[in-house]
Amino acid sequence: MNLGLLLITNGYKEDVIGLVKAGLKNGHTVNVFMMDDGVHYCQDEDVVALNKLDNISMSLCDRSCHLRGITAEMIPQGIEEGSQLQNAMMHNGADRIINI
Repeated sequence: MNLGLLLITNGYKEDVIGLVKAGLKNGHTVNVFMMDDGVHYCQDEDVVALNKLDNISMSLCDRSCHLRGITAEMIPQGIEEGSQLQNAMMHNGADRIINI
C-alpha cells in the first residue's frame, strides 16, 4: 500500500512520527507532502530524520516555505522542494491519504 501524509498544520510531531513508523513497519511506502504551516516540519530534526528510512519520500511546497520565511538553504537535503505538482502526484499514487 502507498500511504500519503499531507501535513498542513504544525504541532502534531508525535502523530506524524508515529504514522510514518507504523506505515513503514507494516510494509507500506510512505509519501509525505508538507504545505501551509506543515512546512515547519522540515525544520524539525526528528521529522527530517525519518527521511533516512527506506520506503519514504518527502517533499514540500516552496511557495508555502517562502510565505513562512523558510528559504531554500534551510530545506534539508533529501526533501524535494516542489509545488502543488508533488501534492497532486502523491494523491494520484496513494491508496490512502491522511491529512494532518
